[in-house]
Amino acid sequence: MSAGYQADDLAAKAAEAVRSVIANAEDRAAEIVRDAEAKAASVREQAEAEAVQIRERGEADARAQIEAAKRALDELGGTLVAAATEAIPKSETPDPDAEPEPQPEPGPEPDPEPEPAAPEPEQPAESPGAPEAPVSPPAENGGDAAERLVAMKLAVEGKDPAAIEAELIERFGPGDRSALLRDVVTRAAG
Repeated sequence: MSAGYQADDLAAKAAEAVRSVIANAEDRAAEIVRDAEAKAASVREQAEAEAVQIRERGEADARAQIEAAKRALDELGGTLVAAATEAIPKSETPDPDAEPEPQPEPGPEPDPEPEPAAPEPEQPAESPGAPEAPVSPPAENGGDAAERLVAMKLAVEGKDPAAIEAELIERFGPGDRSALLRDVVTRAAG
């Protein structure tokens, strides 16, 4: 029986050694999982911090572009107002500070007396060096500024050059606007 006892003792020792190896392997695996989770959490935190910085930079860039677009629109608006002011003859321009003239009360009209016909004054001959009056109709005055203002607004809204040109053709009629479109798109992107 001593041989059977010895075999049982060896089997018990072997089983204990296997259990010890398995326990050590499980502990090591748990340690590896903890390290991997810690590294993953660190990488995730770093990525989230970088994402916050990228978003803040993007928002700051977007705000700067919006401010630049607003300044450009304000500049174009001023140009449009100046062009419109120049287009209106001075006699038609209302003076905002002037008070309205009082209108006389209508009364009975006097009998008109015939007046002798006055001779027509002679028209002076135009000198060859005198500048001619502009021939363009008033609707065209300031048209470029109006087109530029509309184009800038559409560019700020994110429209592509083809859509901007189509809108300009619809509003102002056909024409070559390639230089205007390049300028507006460049300013809106900058």
